[in-house]
Amino acid sequence: MSKSEQLKNLYELYEKVFYGKEIVFGDGNPDTRLILIGEAPGKDEVKQEKPFVGAAGKNLAEFLDRLGIIREDIYITNAIKYRLSKVNPETNRITNRPATKKEIEDNREYLLKEINIINPEYIVTLGNVPLRSVCGTNVTIGELHGKTNRVEVLGTEYNLFPLYHPASVIYNVRLKEVYYEDLEKLKKIIE
Repeated sequence: MSKSEQLKNLYELYEKVFYGKEIVFGDGNPDTRLILIGEAPGKDEVKQEKPFVGAAGKNLAEFLDRLGIIREDIYITNAIKYRLSKVNPETNRITNRPATKKEIEDNREYLLKEINIINPEYIVTLGNVPLRSVCGTNVTIGELHGKTNRVEVLGTEYNLFPLYHPASVIYNVRLKEVYYEDLEKLKKIIE
């Protein structure tokens, strides 16, 4: 069975388990050396049915440009494949919210299976939620960012390169320099 067929089967199962949620599945080349994992889709991703197309997607485009990679050559997914949302009591608008520990745990099995299907040379996590989802522990991005780590996923060892989430640079300008340094390290590693 091809990787695309395996992913289709996994995603069909996911849809049954998380029925009624605003789901966005992974996108890209399943035969890639590099998988990027974010936290969860936002409203733009749900609307376009594709991960990393909103504001964080603009940062991701810059990120890929710095690495000399085109989006179609990699696989991009999220640790949680449905929108995490809440109603803002002041504005009555639906906004994104952080993942709970239970949501990370409930979605972890599917992410790990997705990684094993893709079988990349490098896993790049973008932020704490995907890092914790891959590692299965309460590690932080501050501890592990910018260096290659080894991680076992369902019996297979992978190279893990954690990065801050591209959106974090929007909210914390001080991270921009660290983020760019980490990207340069990653670029040297994958070349």
